[in-house]
Amino acid sequence: MMQTVVQDNPSPRPSPRFSAYVFVSCYQPRRVREALRQLPGATKADVPMGSGEVALVIEEHNFASLQMRLNEVQATPGVKRPSVKLAA
Repeated sequence: MMQTVVQDNPSPRPSPRFSAYVFVSCYQPRRVREALRQLPGATKADVPMGSGEVALVIEEHNFASLQMRLNEVQATPGVKRPSVKLAA
């Protein structure tokens, strides 16, 4: 006779509600990209060819958390200036 085992799955993380596309002008884009990839909420970070910037996507559950991440982006060594576009 076969028994069915029911496992408790931890509740899934709620889907993010706030997203921002951040274009980061910086020194040494590849190094900055690697640092930005480590930020919680950073879902994508790329260096567009021929540019001195990093294209970053950040997703968070509330605006306060998103603002905190944007402050962390600004404080990342090598960052000159971020340009932020909030997603609707």
